[in-house]
Amino acid sequence: MNKTFTQDDIDQRLGSFRVFTQNDADDVLRNEGEITEIVSGGTLAEFMDTVTLFFQMLKDYFAGIYKEVPVGTIAAIIGSLAYVLCPADLVPDFIPVVGYLDDAAVIAGCISLTKYDVQKYKEFKERKGVEA
Repeated sequence: MNKTFTQDDIDQRLGSFRVFTQNDADDVLRNEGEITEIVSGGTLAEFMDTVTLFFQMLKDYFAGIYKEVPVGTIAAIIGSLAYVLCPADLVPDFIPVVGYLDDAAVIAGCISLTKYDVQKYKEFKERKGVEA
């Protein structure tokens, strides 16, 4: 069953993940190429379109182009992308096949938590005439 989360659900579930520093955001944005390279292959490839959209959303947010997003959503996106970048996570990435399963779970969880806000962002992009 596919559950749609309300903003209250998202805020409640994010809890302590609402905080991020500018350095966290800068690290993720600076390493966009490496993160997208990791995601584009193997276990994570199915998330490539969403990860690309996450990066667009972050750039628009920090550029002041799109501010209609809760800080918790931005924090969840930054946290999930930073997790993918970190090679020393719950299951080390160098382990064949299973190394990226935890990364996939984190990205899938972020997608689930931010679905509502990402949809609003896509609609914003469509209104502006920009493909998301």
